[in-house]
Amino acid sequence: MSLKLSVEENEHLFLDKTITFEKRLILQHYFKNEIEINNKETDILKECASSEIETIALIGVLLREQSPLNIFRLRIGSVFKSDDFLANACQKLIHTEDIEKAEDTLFHHEYEYHEDIEVPIIDYYIQCFKKS
Repeated sequence: MSLKLSVEENEHLFLDKTITFEKRLILQHYFKNEIEINNKETDILKECASSEIETIALIGVLLREQSPLNIFRLRIGSVFKSDDFLANACQKLIHTEDIEKAEDTLFHHEYEYHEDIEVPIIDYYIQCFKKS
């Protein structure tokens, strides 16, 4: 069985929270080859659960959204030490005011978290940026 390097053609992999390696491999392919995602792939990545920092960061960069959750993805990715190129790409997509708005929304407003999608991202965010 050969893995097609396509988010759209592997939707089932991206929607399965237990699969990690294949997701990361496909996302790295998109990132390194500067492949733009289409609308279907955008929808798939928004529903993609991950508990790995690199995958979270790659999704953030590929989505290129300024939603609060994606700002958290990008900020987490901005301190990813294993790939400076990815960390820099994340840093370029966020600004201080975006971070403040995202934190205000996700920490101070009523916001219904999706257990598999938001919880790992918010947990990483708190570990990285909200230590007392």
